[in-house]
Amino acid sequence: MGNVQELWQKRRADYWEMAVRYLRLIANSGFLFTLYLLFIFGSYYYGEFLMWLPEDFPVVWVFIALFTWLVTRGRVRTFVREADLVYLPPLESRMKPYFRSSILYSWMMETFWIALPLLVMAPLFFHRISDSGSLLITILVMLSALKLWNLASGFEEQRFQDNSKVAGHTIIRTVLNFSAVLAMFTMQPVWVLGGLAALLTVLYVFYFNKVNRTHSVKWERLARIEDNTVMTFYRIANSFTDVPRLKMSIRPRSYLNSLFQMVPFEQKNTYLYMYTRSFVRSNDYFGIFVRLTLLGMLFLYVVTLSWGLWLIAALFVYMTAIQLKTLKGHYKTNQIIDLYPVALKHKEEGHRKLVWLLLLVQVFAFTLLTGGIHGWADGAIVAGIGIFLALFYDRFSRKREVRTAQ
Repeated sequence: MGNVQELWQKRRADYWEMAVRYLRLIANSGFLFTLYLLFIFGSYYYGEFLMWLPEDFPVVWVFIALFTWLVTRGRVRTFVREADLVYLPPLESRMKPYFRSSILYSWMMETFWIALPLLVMAPLFFHRISDSGSLLITILVMLSALKLWNLASGFEEQRFQDNSKVAGHTIIRTVLNFSAVLAMFTMQPVWVLGGLAALLTVLYVFYFNKVNRTHSVKWERLARIEDNTVMTFYRIANSFTDVPRLKMSIRPRSYLNSLFQMVPFEQKNTYLYMYTRSFVRSNDYFGIFVRLTLLGMLFLYVVTLSWGLWLIAALFVYMTAIQLKTLKGHYKTNQIIDLYPVALKHKEEGHRKLVWLLLLVQVFAFTLLTGGIHGWADGAIVAGIGIFLALFYDRFSRKREVRTAQ
């Protein structure tokens, strides 16, 4: 095999070629416009939220908890594939440049995911912690350095065969991260921060380097981590377009089995029953529906402008319809389904009926919340808008698909 650095660059380029293709489809779906409108609303109410926030609210602890989690979470992207379990282990002694590039790449990406929430929460930071912009930038730099230590240390942890050892080391890192983040946001003296930095450096040099020398790379774990990361991206992209490579994941959710009994036992409802089971158990359709519903209710609770309530309700019903649309292709590659003695028209009807019922449930929740808090006049308008979108979204979507196909 050629230069391992060239291999890493090719793997990264292949991944981003695929990712950009799906990101373009997401951008063209209108979803970004929806997020843009939500951002406008969020910006408008951010100032009111800061003024409403009680003086005794533990803002510092919110920052500490959030950024402790952010610096602890995450793994190194190695772009290792299942086929590499055969070809790469013999080259492990030559793979240091490959892994070093993976750590630095992951560090840059994770620094962005730390900087983004810190930027969003900057007004809260200036309002309740400190009005110093240089202090905020200094904290960002320190958080980024702490993230680099976590990625490098976490990568060496993965060499342990025993999962309990990996979990134990993660807990230790979490405690250390909590101490460091606490020192940052409570503005401890420089010698405290310097002492923590020295402790982390010594721990990496004299402990994790030893793990590196005495334990081999667990290639199966690296491949599994990479596969989980890619599947997470695929699940997001699958909300906007069909992703053939998406692997199915099943969650039993036995506590929702009673929902299946609500489907009438008739041959024409075969697909409705199957789509209902898939919604509850497969690819987290259920989780997406619940999260969007709860998030929409949160926005409806906070927003006070009448037209804002109507727009928020419309946006969240529209976003939910987009997510549920992908359920239609859930059995696309399963040829056994086509052998069922059921007319194909019932397949389309089953999907449409399930989406309609789910959107009605969401609209009902939005209507009750809006009517109970802001008045039943606004609640009635929210109900009307939601029912209109639930009725006609599928029809508009099918017309657009026909135009695209032509």
